[in-house]
Amino acid sequence: MASEAPSITAPEPVYRTPWQRWVGFWFPAADPTTLGFIRVTTGLLVLYIHIAYSIDLQQFFGKHGWYAAAYIERERHEYPWQVSPFWSWDPESVVPAKVPEFPHRRKAVVDFIRALPADGAKRKASLEFLRRVSDSDNPEAPVVALNWFQDMRTFPERRDRYLAALVSGQVPAVQADQPPTPAPPAFFAALPVAERERVANDVRAFWDVLPARDTGARAYVLNHFVELGPELRRALVHFLYTLPDDPAEREKKIEYLDYWNNEADKALRTGHKVFSVWFHVTDPTQMALVHACVLIAILLFTIGLFTRVTSVLTWIAVVCYIHRSQQILFGMDTMMNILLFYLMVGNSGAALSVDRLVARYRAARAGFARSGGALPPATQAFLDAPPPSRSAGLALRLIQVHFCFIYVAAGLSKLKGGAWWDGRALWDVVVNPEFTLMQYEWYEKALRAGATIKPLYYAVTVLGVWGTLFIEIAGPFLLWTRLRWLIILLATAMHAFIAVLMGLNLFELLMIIMLIAFLPDQVIRDRLRGGPALPRLKLAFAPGSATATRAAALAVAVDAENQVALVPDPGATTPVLTDAQGARTTGPHGVGALFRSLRLLAPLSFVLWVPGVRGWLARRLFPAPAAAPQPAAPTAAS
Repeated sequence: MASEAPSITAPEPVYRTPWQRWVGFWFPAADPTTLGFIRVTTGLLVLYIHIAYSIDLQQFFGKHGWYAAAYIERERHEYPWQVSPFWSWDPESVVPAKVPEFPHRRKAVVDFIRALPADGAKRKASLEFLRRVSDSDNPEAPVVALNWFQDMRTFPERRDRYLAALVSGQVPAVQADQPPTPAPPAFFAALPVAERERVANDVRAFWDVLPARDTGARAYVLNHFVELGPELRRALVHFLYTLPDDPAEREKKIEYLDYWNNEADKALRTGHKVFSVWFHVTDPTQMALVHACVLIAILLFTIGLFTRVTSVLTWIAVVCYIHRSQQILFGMDTMMNILLFYLMVGNSGAALSVDRLVARYRAARAGFARSGGALPPATQAFLDAPPPSRSAGLALRLIQVHFCFIYVAAGLSKLKGGAWWDGRALWDVVVNPEFTLMQYEWYEKALRAGATIKPLYYAVTVLGVWGTLFIEIAGPFLLWTRLRWLIILLATAMHAFIAVLMGLNLFELLMIIMLIAFLPDQVIRDRLRGGPALPRLKLAFAPGSATATRAAALAVAVDAENQVALVPDPGATTPVLTDAQGARTTGPHGVGALFRSLRLLAPLSFVLWVPGVRGWLARRLFPAPAAAPQPAAPTAAS
């Protein structure tokens, strides 16, 4: 009877609720091989980076390194975090006092602050002139008043003439041996006589607390008050007014302002809430031991041994290095941190790992125990490929989404610069001697030759700039369409170009690794397969023997390409390996044949040269038959 013709219509779509679609997007069941490959490549780069740290471990993270432990300790306890008020639009309540950025100017201002009267009443009296001008609603009034004060210089007689003109309201006639006396600021001249006299007294009091002999320091102090904006000027005057009378507390506030150019009282919080083992371990010997343990943890994570534990340890260790010296932090550390975090979230050891080999061994032993020598179909399916993993799908999705956010942020931020609109950005990159290949004569000659041709110069620079903007802004959207292959290709080429021209090799390699998360499912597994030309072997073993089935399970575990066909043989005294030519081997020779033939073991053949390794493996893969029990000796007649 003829079979029924298959339907040519498309299957009816299955309706899914928005919640089901949301869950399906974030938790797809994905082949863990892709995440395992990302783990291996990321682990190799992380291992290389931290091995490189070994050369300059003390300079990077030591007690007396480039950023000494004393400085990082102070930073993690005192660093001020500023935020604007949550409810109010007026930020003045949290605006901190500021001193000059240049060290010599900062020293002059801080010395002036320290020299102010310790008594609160005297200090406020000496600063009344500053308070009066800084509280003015007219933003120009403080600048005019301070410039008028600064014009008095350090000459008492000149000061007296200026103040006499202020109090009297009349500018004295010009004397032959004296410069002309300017009119006082209009807002002072408009005050009543009594108030003008009070202003004159305030000027004298402020005059007395300024550096008298060091005219440079005096000018730095006055210039600082002139250059500050209204809010910052009021904040500094308020700081001076509210200095505590207690000498220790007073010095503590001044020293904090000098070091951080900020006020602890105006900060939301102080210090970094971070942890690093290098905050506590500073002895060189202890640091070397801890660093060695970190390298071992990274190595175990890379090969996928105890991955659930070593992934967490690796991430914590890497973050410890980052927290210790944030001054050397750049894009490489950020990408490394992102990848390690998501590799910790997903089960990155479910494929291409030692954990996978252990799981294969346990599955094979359990299958032999249930079936008496043959592997059940479910066990064989598990051995053929790791089962799809939702945790791996979540980790891959997180990498994909985070990558898109990185690209969008990078692309949109470039639009804020004029060089990315007129095409100069690419040229600025390729001629930067700090990053590029300008030290090579051929490179410089090629650039000069290309730049002499105006159409070529504009074509290359403009296309390069707009191509970069297209990849970074349009790429995050096109990566979810059928053009994914094109964006992956263009983005990989762009990162390779940056790596060569700017020397940012590790950063760009980590970005390319993030792109692997966008490859279709099972692509990595298909590319890693050995193909049909691999050698085929047969392993005969006694299914009733516990040692033989354990050896067979071990052979199955390392046979990632299904090159070994199991042949249950109840009469076999020890497992026997038969190659494609029919040669039968066992013991140490069988171990050598396995290492030569199995694709997974072939790169590790060098371990057989280590004394004792071949014999140890032979005892586990080809165990000798158990010795027959000897009959008991007859007892002598009594």
